[in-house]
Amino acid sequence: MARQIRLTFDLSAELVAVLDAYGATHAPGSRDEAVAAAIRALRDRELDTAYAELGNAQRQGLDMYPPDHADGLPR
Repeated sequence: MARQIRLTFDLSAELVAVLDAYGATHAPGSRDEAVAAAIRALRDRELDTAYAELGNAQRQGLDMYPPDHADGLPR
């Protein structure tokens, strides 16, 4: 397992309610697990979008990403 890093941050009551609802359906257990699941989902969605854009560009014959951005995401 990767080393865990502790983060501390403040959220509005509205966002805490959203987090709790997300956790109840996507990562029951703890808010830590819900935050981790939400971050993984965001990463996956952004990768899916980047790959779709790359595929579209390639179909159009465009070189959308420089070679050093092989995964489609800027560094």
